[in-house]
Amino acid sequence: MAHWNKFDMNITVLTRGLKGIVIFSIVLIVGFSIFHPIIVVKRKEILIAYFNKFIWKSEAPSEQMSFSYVTTDAVSYNSTVEPAPVACLPNSSFNVLTADLRPIYKDFMMYRHCRDFPLLLKASSCRERDTFLLLAVKSLAENADRRASVRSTWGQERTVAGARIRRVFLLGMTESRIRSQAVQAMVEHESEEHGDIVQWGFRESFFNVTLKETLFWKWFSEDCRAVPFVLKGDDDVFVNVENVVEYLKDFNPANDLYVGDVFRNWYPTRVAQSKYFIPLFLYGNEPYPPYAGGGGYLLSGASIQKLYNVSKTEELFPIDDAFVGICAQRAKIEVTSHAGFRTYGNIPYDPCIYKELMLVHRVTPNELWLIWSLLKDANKMPCSRFTKI
Repeated sequence: MAHWNKFDMNITVLTRGLKGIVIFSIVLIVGFSIFHPIIVVKRKEILIAYFNKFIWKSEAPSEQMSFSYVTTDAVSYNSTVEPAPVACLPNSSFNVLTADLRPIYKDFMMYRHCRDFPLLLKASSCRERDTFLLLAVKSLAENADRRASVRSTWGQERTVAGARIRRVFLLGMTESRIRSQAVQAMVEHESEEHGDIVQWGFRESFFNVTLKETLFWKWFSEDCRAVPFVLKGDDDVFVNVENVVEYLKDFNPANDLYVGDVFRNWYPTRVAQSKYFIPLFLYGNEPYPPYAGGGGYLLSGASIQKLYNVSKTEELFPIDDAFVGICAQRAKIEVTSHAGFRTYGNIPYDPCIYKELMLVHRVTPNELWLIWSLLKDANKMPCSRFTKI
């Protein structure tokens, strides 16, 4: 028994010795790889390349919005359809004015002059010349569920009362660092499947919606000049397309049209904590021009051409629907109010009410399905003429 104990002890010592040699060798190899002059230089080059490619030129801090140009080599795209423009450099001359404001205002002023961004995905919605109404829906790249619900309900491409309806979703790039590549892959799949995605290479943010507006006007002016009418809306609206077509059927598309839920004599918000806060250096103490609520409104193709031409010399403004009103005033386009557009307030889920409306804002995908189902039933039942909307 003593012999075996001694043998076991020798084996244990030998094993520990071998382990020590292995660990020492590993440390030596790792240390050499870290501190060897050639490898140190190589690691430095990799780190610099990483920061240049993914930090300085592409990713922005998640708490900030960014107008910065997104290079097409920062993320792999399957469908880059335009040559990449020259990167737009920041303008720091406004930093004194924005020093005490949230970073979103500093970024907005630094990149306010940037207008040219690459068109990454291009919809086929305007290839057909028989389109009567284009449904142009502002969406975020990650909102696939909302786009799916729109496609399968009011946003179906179809013919209504002899009028051809087509659809397009307007996207920028997601702000999410972690999910950006997965989200982009999903968007590209949607584009291949449905051909209804228009996407530009700028980072999404609340203040970048105005930029999306002007880029849409440019795309429409170049690709969709033959389309008579456009319904602009968010991806959280319900649209009664039948009522919209009925309203438009006797309207001359060569005339100006800008119709929606109109806000008149609205002043900029001066509460610094508000999402809609506008400092005095961005807009004075006068009210905004009349404008239609950004949840959804109607435009004629002729009006979009005028808005685009005016926007070329109009400085971008953080609130997108007010910016449309500013451009409309300059273009001498009068905005018309229509009771069928409801961009705020709660609307009961009464099919007899929705039968009389044209657009309702702030609707979840589940609510959208509910409204769609109720409307189908409403077509089979009589509604009282006293139903209030």
